[in-house]
Amino acid sequence: MTQINNKKTANRVNTETCDQCGKCPSTCPVTARIEGFNPRHIIAKVALGREVDLMRSDVIWTCTSCLKCKERCPEKLSPYDIILALRRIAIDLELPHPEGYDVAVNTVIETGAIQQPQMVRTRSKEKKDRKSLGLPPVEKPRNMVAYSGALRKLLEDDRT
Repeated sequence: MTQINNKKTANRVNTETCDQCGKCPSTCPVTARIEGFNPRHIIAKVALGREVDLMRSDVIWTCTSCLKCKERCPEKLSPYDIILALRRIAIDLELPHPEGYDVAVNTVIETGAIQQPQMVRTRSKEKKDRKSLGLPPVEKPRNMVAYSGALRKLLEDDRT
């Protein structure tokens, strides 16, 4: 497999400006718990043109999307944006990815939500729904056809 173009992968992020200060891994909740995950290393690998290594590993699928790396970076880089770009490219190249990823994307397209509201258990162990908790019903997009079409178009545009 050929290497992926850094500009496309980095999604307009200039990876060479990273000074490897360590603020992104020091604030990342995943780095603290999962060996081998480090946003700083992800930026370095992209800068070195080793995106394929990242896309073939589980690393890009481990990010929780908390955006702390983006908030703390003094250079205004975003390992998160790079991770998203690598995920998109990995899917386009049909590289292995978590089973639930496609299901989650399709659920959002079809229903407007990642999951439907569920019953919750109170401290007294009662099961309650949104209505019994005094919460309003979950609103779906007003025009599901337009919403779904727009999401599908975004996904297709992102792949070109």
